[in-house]
Amino acid sequence: MPHSTHLSQLVGTLLLGLTGCQGGTASPPETPAAALPFDGDRAWKLLVEQVELGPRPSGSQANALLRDWIVEDLKASGLTPVREPFTAEEAPGGAIAMENIYSDLEAPAGPKGAPAPMIVLGAHFDTKKMPFRFVGANDGASEVAVLLELARTIAKGPARDVSYRFLFLDGEEAVREYWEDPDNRYGSRYHVRQLTRTKGALKRTKAFILLDLVGDADLQLERDSNSNRELLQIFVDTSKDIGMPNLFARFPMPIKDDHQSFAEFGIPSVDLIDLRYGKIANEYWHTEEDTVDKCSQASLEKVGNLILAALPRVESRYGKH
Repeated sequence: MPHSTHLSQLVGTLLLGLTGCQGGTASPPETPAAALPFDGDRAWKLLVEQVELGPRPSGSQANALLRDWIVEDLKASGLTPVREPFTAEEAPGGAIAMENIYSDLEAPAGPKGAPAPMIVLGAHFDTKKMPFRFVGANDGASEVAVLLELARTIAKGPARDVSYRFLFLDGEEAVREYWEDPDNRYGSRYHVRQLTRTKGALKRTKAFILLDLVGDADLQLERDSNSNRELLQIFVDTSKDIGMPNLFARFPMPIKDDHQSFAEFGIPSVDLIDLRYGKIANEYWHTEEDTVDKCSQASLEKVGNLILAALPRVESRYGKH
């Protein structure tokens, strides 16, 4: 699928009946990494296309179209998407059919054929179900846009010694108005449970990097105290090294998010999130004001470039057999 495909054309194609594939590896690198920087323009277009679908809560037709759209974009990047359907039986008001999507970029096996260590990059794509039109430009679309562009960039770059999983999560948002366990993190909790049921998968997963609300035009990432301290510090240090010394807030804040599902099983996890989304505090979050005009391409580029610059350090620290 050409990256410039308009959403209306894409939706028409998707309605013809797309199917998922089983896991695999990315296509061989086409050009050196230096020639493939993070493309903020493409990421911005991906954000806008998601918003054009309207509200995308779990279980909705728009959510299903979005899943197909993610699958097609991963395929266009030379990756093989895997669909992970499940049912959120515990959802208030009745069970909801959901589906995660992931794609693995496999590195060469290690000693005695052991699979390479894996780092997971994740984001949720569902928008919170609201009694008003909530399009989630920042809370939903921004993190998916950055993750899709990261997947394309990393897949087309040079071979790495560490495998990557690009994980798109359904059901992060609570069905109730307020976050109350276990009404949240449906997709990430299910995905980690599946890791525990696959021999060696949990041990192989060395780190989880979560993106959430990364499009705010006035971007400042939190120092989340629920994140792994050492892993978070890698990103803080990297932001200073690449000329963004004020990207992270000065003081810590505890954040509940999908990264907790991985941390609960001992996987070092970090949440890259801006939870001060508004002119004063967080007044745009989960409101009708979470629209494209409150976001910026520059913010997507900052987060994308931060992650690309930090990954070698993450690989060096966590990417060992």
